[in-house]
Amino acid sequence: MLCLQETKLQGIHLEDPKLKLRGILDEAGYDEHWSCSTAKKGYSGTAIFVKRQGKGIATKKGKQATIGSYFAPKKKNEEKTKQKSNSNPKDKSIPINPEMLTPTNVGFSVGKEIDNEGRVIFLEFPWATIANVYVPNSGQKLERLDYRTKEWDKFFLKFMQEKQKERGLPVIWLGDLNIAHKAYDIWNDGAKHLAKQAGVTEQERESFTEQLNAGFVDVFRKLHPNAKGNYSYWSQRAGNREPNKGLRLDYFVASEEMFSEDSKVIPRDSYMIMDQLGSDHSPVVLELEIKG
Repeated sequence: MLCLQETKLQGIHLEDPKLKLRGILDEAGYDEHWSCSTAKKGYSGTAIFVKRQGKGIATKKGKQATIGSYFAPKKKNEEKTKQKSNSNPKDKSIPINPEMLTPTNVGFSVGKEIDNEGRVIFLEFPWATIANVYVPNSGQKLERLDYRTKEWDKFFLKFMQEKQKERGLPVIWLGDLNIAHKAYDIWNDGAKHLAKQAGVTEQERESFTEQLNAGFVDVFRKLHPNAKGNYSYWSQRAGNREPNKGLRLDYFVASEEMFSEDSKVIPRDSYMIMDQLGSDHSPVVLELEIKG
């Protein structure tokens, strides 16, 4: 799965034949789900691309590199190497049922007025519910701080708890959560100006703590409790990327029960690809073991 936040698109962009956004990863074998803001133009927005299972995948023949080619199937010689390595008689891994990797339901609403900002897409799989989320920023002057901490954080937590109870399965939410939670998540933790900086205020950090205390886990910090210098955002205006003066604003949050070896799906690793350029954020990865 590939999840994007802050796409800043409207429906008109998706249907524009010149932009060719619809089906951008179709030839690479991915289904797509978009949620666009109708509240403001050029604002917010999320997208999810999910690898199709058990279907033929076309190969793009053009010379020009595209985002689709990045996700395209491996070349034949690479596939042969992979098949050879998988033929090891000592390899006792069991192929996963394709239905396990295919969402049974897709949703875009958390039942609040903020649905019109295109901030959430959730997929229901047979083993968990996964929500791609772009959490509201509190604003440069913290004008949306109260809304963020007293309303959004609380109703979104309730939504995920209800989804977990309703399906009897664990949940994961991920994306740009606009929070740098602990000291290790902030390059200059303790600086006086942070008290008035969105994403690092005490109110936001306490609010995120309350969410985690409700039975959820910050996956990266759970797996790498003492990791330092692992950030997912750097201010471009201040030129902070090269000296790695960053913040960790992008997360995977999972139900606590997923860390039990009895769980049908277990987080095995999470990390940032910090050398991947193209945005002021870096990609954040979660690797799951799914027991078929």
